[in-house]
Amino acid sequence: MTKTTITHCAQGVLKGVLDDGVHTFFDIPYAVDAGRFLPALAPSTWPGERDCTRPGPVFPQLPSRLDFVMGPTARGAEMSEDAFRLNVFTPTLSGKLPVIFWIHGGGFLTGGGSLQCYFGDQLSRSGRAVVVTMNYRLGLLGNLFMKGTSPGNLAVRDLEMALQWVKANIGSFGGNPESIVLAGQSAGAWFTQLLAAMKRTSVLVKGGIMLSYPGLPPMTPEAAQAMAEQSCAMAGIDSSGEALRTMPMERILELQTSMLRAQSAFAEVPVLFRTVCDNEVPANPGAQARENFAGKPLMIGWTREEMGSFLASHPAMTSATEEQALKKYGEEFGEQGKPSYTRALKRRLDGRPYTTLVDLGSDKLFKLPAIKFATEMESAGSKVFAYQFDFQSPQPEVGACHCFELPFVFGNFEDWVDAPMLDGIDLAAARSLSACIQEYVLNFVESGNPNGEHLPYWPAYGRLQGHRTMRFADVIEAVASDAGSGAH
Repeated sequence: MTKTTITHCAQGVLKGVLDDGVHTFFDIPYAVDAGRFLPALAPSTWPGERDCTRPGPVFPQLPSRLDFVMGPTARGAEMSEDAFRLNVFTPTLSGKLPVIFWIHGGGFLTGGGSLQCYFGDQLSRSGRAVVVTMNYRLGLLGNLFMKGTSPGNLAVRDLEMALQWVKANIGSFGGNPESIVLAGQSAGAWFTQLLAAMKRTSVLVKGGIMLSYPGLPPMTPEAAQAMAEQSCAMAGIDSSGEALRTMPMERILELQTSMLRAQSAFAEVPVLFRTVCDNEVPANPGAQARENFAGKPLMIGWTREEMGSFLASHPAMTSATEEQALKKYGEEFGEQGKPSYTRALKRRLDGRPYTTLVDLGSDKLFKLPAIKFATEMESAGSKVFAYQFDFQSPQPEVGACHCFELPFVFGNFEDWVDAPMLDGIDLAAARSLSACIQEYVLNFVESGNPNGEHLPYWPAYGRLQGHRTMRFADVIEAVASDAGSGAH
């Protein structure tokens, strides 16, 4: 039976819902809009109780191409340029529990903390952690860098403001402000690494969880400026970008789509506007994290067929010829292209050109960057725990695809409505695997170590341990980590 529940924050009193042992507070402002391309302002106070019983708006976005596997996660969601909101899921208002600060993915273009697929109530129902999810500005609104128009990195500033708000207020939600763990998937893992690297934010947190980290460097200001001017040319507006300040949101979203379409399906994962290196954002976040996050625990991993989510929807990719695949391998490995391709083909019983392209992209964009960062943090004194998620989706051609691990981590399969990647799944097996993964995550959040008395042993990632990773599939076991899926 659902009841109302009351707590407070620095801005005023909040009314949420209490359901089956979890207090949920949606739509809490951590900042307020100051206008397009401007840093957000601190939230203002309100009189009386603020109604936080229903999910609030997300930042403007069009359907994601990951809807192909995830389903239409943002369908029906309210959208607003003033969506500086976060959500709190907590089993107690009076405890001092560790906090999971969850940053959603979506390729810097889509997603939102209030979307049903990110509901943290199942994790919170364990009684062991408070889960916080939040929105940050997306696409051109959050990442445009253009002299005289936008300073860039507004999404980063949004996340920093949300983290500062949590640090200051989470005690009123049963959370321990000294025990915040950054966590995110895909673009969210990218921002997790960045917040771990930046001095002002790394001091606020005690550990990190990075799922499917894409190994993309921040853009240089020059490249970002060129992309901004290109967007103006495509929009038919003056290259100063001044017209972007007042352009209807629908046109901005259409412009982003046009720019995405201009990129090839063979270009791995097209990414448009993203973070720019500046005085605070380092050109190499990994190196900076080694300095500012040294000694703090890290959980990091990838799914075996990350690229299945991106490539399986393209008939040109699933029916790729050997000639096309060899060309791609040649571009990547030069003279070693053909033997690398042959190895990738033979490592799978159903090997064909398409599977070699999935493996090549998955390694290059996700697995190898994760291994590199894991190795760097381990050498900096951090306890690192690495995993590979191998459980297969029933959806044709996608495998253990990008985003497929999310419902296992959140334990919220019922919150994923019309997700093709879950259609026909063995739910009993999935829930069994999910229960183990959640226990590992909660142990890690509490102590910095995922191991528990009744769980298969997860060795720390390191040279002395043989660089072993945890494999999540029908059997959960530690395996030796190779440098790349037979492609090298």
